Amino acid sequence: MAKKEKTDYEAELIKEYERWEYLREYGGSDPFYDDAVNMNLTRNHIISAKGKLEELYGGDKNLYPDIYFRELPPVTEDGYMARAGEIRDRAAEALERYLSDANFQYLLYNRDLLDKKEAAKISIDNVLGYASSLAAALKEDDLVVMRRHARGPERYLEAFAGCAEKVKQILLKKRIEQPETIENGQMTLFQIGLDIGQCR
Repeated sequence: MAKKEKTDYEAELIKEYERWEYLREYGGSDPFYDDAVNMNLTRNHIISAKGKLEELYGGDKNLYPDIYFRELPPVTEDGYMARAGEIRDRAAEALERYLSDANFQYLLYNRDLLDKKEAAKISIDNVLGYASSLAAALKEDDLVVMRRHARGPERYLEAFAGCAEKVKQILLKKRIEQPETIENGQMTLFQIGLDIGQCR
């Protein structure tokens, strides 16, 4: 492998500083880790690139790019998430959309008409679990889980729709008449509480 030159490390440092600033201001999209984890990882990349420049040029500071002398970002405290308030608000809106979604309600209402094998085949419990996990995240202030829903509720709504269609096909094959629609398309608070673990 060819030895990296000054311009390579300079470009790397510029990129990593920009990434750290972006994560601090806007946050990332990591589905499993908070922004602090990725900000500190980026900080380590900066330290590493500066170290490589030190190996390359030693004590002759005249050879170093200007970006080398930029102050090292501080260690970010565990749990930090950019725009946390916005994430909470959007996650709460997403949960409301889930609970009022006709396909979600259809799945909730008809789940018990499937036997265990049928339910497992279409992963209905996992799909319904999207709403209960978000409700739990809101209750526990789990911003990482909330962010997944805040930034992409449509894909969960699509999962409800896809699963509902599979349930309809199963019930049709079993020659079971479709249940009447719940009045005004809403679940009762009692039914919702039972099925999402009373996490609202």
